Amino acid sequence: MKKSKSIKRIKENITEQEYKKLMAGVRGDEILKPHTKRNLLAAFTILYFTGLRLNEVQELCLRNLAELIDAGSTKLVLSKTKNERKLFAGEEFKKQLKKLLLLYGAELDKSERVIVKGSSKNRHAGINPIVFIAQVNGVMKSILGEGYTSHSFRQGLITEMGSRGINTKIISKFIGHSDVKTTMRYIQPTDEDVRGAMVR
Repeated sequence: MKKSKSIKRIKENITEQEYKKLMAGVRGDEILKPHTKRNLLAAFTILYFTGLRLNEVQELCLRNLAELIDAGSTKLVLSKTKNERKLFAGEEFKKQLKKLLLLYGAELDKSERVIVKGSSKNRHAGINPIVFIAQVNGVMKSILGEGYTSHSFRQGLITEMGSRGINTKIISKFIGHSDVKTTMRYIQPTDEDVRGAMVR
């Protein structure tokens, strides 16, 4: 008896449209606890503008966000690769970060992590990465449907940069890849890109 192959699903990109839909969906969800809503809004914003992996977002502290706002850049040591990555913030990202910081209250401890457990007495404790990935992906699926995961942000950003003709080496450095070939595998043309390229 032959084993039937499962269908390989299309992995969708997060574009500005999906990002706005996610943010509106989370803001409007009255069932979410305040700390969960804050974690999701922070994660979606940072993923959209930086292309970080979700576990890397969990390593960020409020100090990093303040540096992005004040200096336009910050450095993050990535535990996966043991490399340092420099993050940059343009004006729109800075504007969104300022809105995010308001959610953390007046008494900001800049050493506090951006993504934290709501019930933890230790505000420096992060959420288990597997639990947080499942939570983020679940919310994304409920708002956007099948085909979207936290990695869709990374793929969407790389694809958008590629479609704008940005040099692949620059994209690779921005996204934190050590090999340009890895970056090239991420560039997935959108349906609009394909439609726009049709000659017949």
